[in-house]
Amino acid sequence: MDTLTKEYANNIQKTNLSERQSRVLLASLDLFSELGFENTKASDIARKAKVSEGTVFSHFKTKEGILEAIISPFLDDIIPEMIRNFSDQKFTFESQEFPFFLHSIIEDRLYFIQENIREIKIIFYRALVDKSLSTKVENIILQSIVKPLSPILDTYKEKKMIVDWPNERIVRYMISLTLSYILPSMIDDTIKIDIKQATNEIVEFLTKGLLT
Repeated sequence: MDTLTKEYANNIQKTNLSERQSRVLLASLDLFSELGFENTKASDIARKAKVSEGTVFSHFKTKEGILEAIISPFLDDIIPEMIRNFSDQKFTFESQEFPFFLHSIIEDRLYFIQENIREIKIIFYRALVDKSLSTKVENIILQSIVKPLSPILDTYKEKKMIVDWPNERIVRYMISLTLSYILPSMIDDTIKIDIKQATNEIVEFLTKGLLT
């Protein structure tokens, strides 16, 4: 599984950015995650990217401009594409019981989030203070998941295996509960998630609410 950082580095190579500008973005990605956006200084970025401070802002002008250049490709291209690839692999109905289906996708996504926690933290914290970004993130995640998952949920509903709720409502519960287990590790890097236990607890809660 490719990480978000690897996909981002590949995305940068497709742009017209110079090698130095690319190094600025990758260094900023590391530092914004490690130190936080507000606590990262231009001198920190320059030192990590091995460029002058003048080079840091020669193209992106401001630190906000750097952040925008980091977040936009994730939201516009990388994350939607990775969700589509995941959906093609996992969102299939194979006559399995609903709890087993849930377990498969929840566990996979928890591992994915854990592996990419630093990039997700940057987007998450920015979304907390930027309403338009928060709405965009929500729409991307919901629409990228609801559409491919709907035929499977509809099949489970037709077979009377789960409650007949709107698919978006079901997906919201799945996403919200999964994120609630990830949130502590976003706030405190020392907190490690027991993914097996978290998956079992999430699936247990969801199945009790969704099974008919």
